[in-house]
Amino acid sequence: MITRRRLLWISMGGLLTGCLPSTRDASGRTTIRYMAWGNPEQLQLERQIADEFEKLHHKIRVHLFMVPGSSYPDKLQLMLASRTAPDVMRVDHYMFPALVKKDYFLDLEPLIAAEPKGFVEDFVPTALEECRYQGKLHAMNVLFGGVQLYYNKSLFKGAGLTDPYTLSQAKKWDWDAFLMAANALTKREGDRTIQFGTTFPAFPQWASVLWNRGGDVMNKELTKFTLADDPHAIEGMQDMTDLRWKHHCAPTPSDAALSAFTFESGKIAMHWGWAGETPRFRKNIKKFDWDIAPVPTGPAGDATVIKGNQLVVYQHTEHPELAWEFVKYMTGPEAELILGAKWRRCVPTRLSVQQHPEYLKTDKPPFHTDVFLDTVRRGRTLPIDARYQEWAREFNSATDSLFNVGGITAPEASRNATDKINALLSGEEGF
Repeated sequence: MITRRRLLWISMGGLLTGCLPSTRDASGRTTIRYMAWGNPEQLQLERQIADEFEKLHHKIRVHLFMVPGSSYPDKLQLMLASRTAPDVMRVDHYMFPALVKKDYFLDLEPLIAAEPKGFVEDFVPTALEECRYQGKLHAMNVLFGGVQLYYNKSLFKGAGLTDPYTLSQAKKWDWDAFLMAANALTKREGDRTIQFGTTFPAFPQWASVLWNRGGDVMNKELTKFTLADDPHAIEGMQDMTDLRWKHHCAPTPSDAALSAFTFESGKIAMHWGWAGETPRFRKNIKKFDWDIAPVPTGPAGDATVIKGNQLVVYQHTEHPELAWEFVKYMTGPEAELILGAKWRRCVPTRLSVQQHPEYLKTDKPPFHTDVFLDTVRRGRTLPIDARYQEWAREFNSATDSLFNVGGITAPEASRNATDKINALLSGEEGF
């Protein structure tokens, strides 16, 4: 929820920059405005895609403007509420369910109905499902992908360990194998740790640890938090906690305070990460070999977390058809080959692109392209509903002592989180 003070700060900071009504330039081109967030590399990629789009659509100009990720949610909400939103926006799926129910985004079904037969069938069903509201598509998925393990091949080889990709191919890459490797690859000099076996991912990246033990955090209707009453979920919570406080094979917040332990530094053997982290690792890693492997399986399954962003058209755009043309291009084969094949920024949502030779082959790490595709097969969507932003904050607050401080048990933290979240869900929506 945006406070009055925060609202004033954003407004004074130039919130509405670049948000004038769509205009036609001297050459007769109509401008559509597209807003997203990202680092300079992401800005460059999206500008490249917009340029390619303009070459094919001579009557359309795309005005792209990026917003820092830290202020993007506030800026997005204020623009939507003040009816100054751009024609096309990228929305993180963490926020999409809460915003789409407020009727901010255009129902795309009439536009999709005019597309050639088989248009929808070329998309990964999971990617489309994230974009539905009341059974209708109100967005198209972009920057789609799952969580996998980036691993330092040089460290595994130096320690004489079988790498996790090989173990996964033999169906031997489970939690016990992961924990064994994480412990073996943690090195200490006296009381000081100089190398950790694994990172400690933030929630919800590690939700698969609970799922693969047969546990979950919410009921199927997403109306009740069930963590404290699910022994398998609590076991998964304990598995994560033990990485830091029992096995000491993952850095604590104080260990990571100065960013000394990062995957790029070579001082972390395994990193739980999204597909979108690949460009950064390609750019920064020069001194060791690395690749990707699936997250560890469990006694109840082999799921991994998967999600994307939503590309939406503003409900009150003056040019819905033109905006749709841009959305269609951004989620089409040409753009997905740039994002997914050339830069490995995401996993293609198009089934046809997933089998394209340009996507399947690469001359740069990660070489295990099949792992990206396997995350789609194994992928499980998160329990993200209209109140996710609220209950996720409560969850992180309630489990902070367990994961980041130590001193309480997994059952205690689970009960604390469950009671707080269910009290929240029984009250009025605050987002």
